[in-house]
Amino acid sequence: MANRNNNHPQNQSGFSLAEMVAAIAILALVGLLIGTSVNIFYRSYSQAQKIGAELSRNQAVDRIVESYFANAVPFPWMDEQSETRYVFQGEDNELYLTALRRTYAESGSALWFIRLYLDGEELKCDYAPTPILPWKALAEHHYETETVASGVRRISFQYAETRDGVVEWHDTWVEDDHNGIPLAIQITIEWVDGSRERWLRRTAGSGGNSTYGNREEPSS
Repeated sequence: MANRNNNHPQNQSGFSLAEMVAAIAILALVGLLIGTSVNIFYRSYSQAQKIGAELSRNQAVDRIVESYFANAVPFPWMDEQSETRYVFQGEDNELYLTALRRTYAESGSALWFIRLYLDGEELKCDYAPTPILPWKALAEHHYETETVASGVRRISFQYAETRDGVVEWHDTWVEDDHNGIPLAIQITIEWVDGSRERWLRRTAGSGGNSTYGNREEPSS
C-alpha cells in the first residue's frame, strides 16, 4: 500500500502575524483620517460661528449708526436758565443726540432722543420719543434701554466739522465752541477679542441754521 504524502500545508484558522500588523496599520490610518476630518470640521464650524457672531454684532452697530448718526439733526430745547440749547452732547465715550425717525405712526413722534454709552462690556442705547436732556439727571427722564452689542472693551467717539474748507476732528463736542451739531460722527469699538471696527456717518442736519423743532418764544 502506497504511503500518503503528508508534506502539503494544511489550512490554518486565524491570522498570521503579518496580517495582524497590516490590519492594525489600516485601522490606525482610518482612525487618523477620521480624527483629522473631525478636527477640520470642528475648526471650520468654530470659525463659522465666530464669523457669524462678528457679523451679527457688526450689523447691530451698523443699524444704530445708520438709524441715528445718519439721521442726527439739531434740535433746540430750553434749559433751566431759559437758554436755548441743542439736545446734543458729545464726549469721548458717551453721546447724546436727536435723530429723525423713519416711521413714527405708533408714537406720533418724528424724533428719537438717544444716549449711547458703554456699560461694563456692553454697548447700550437709551432711547425715548421725548427729549433726554444732557444737562439733566437721567433719573428725571423716561426711556427704554437696548443692549446693542456685547464683548466691548472700549468705545470712543469723534466729531467732525469744517473750518476754512478743512475737516477737523474733535474728541468732544461742546455746544459753546461749535455751531450746531457735527458734520459727521465716528465711533470706534475695541472688542474684548482684540479686534477693532470703526463706523462713520455724516449727520442729516449739520448746519447751525438747519434746525428741527424750533420753538417760538411767546410774545410778551
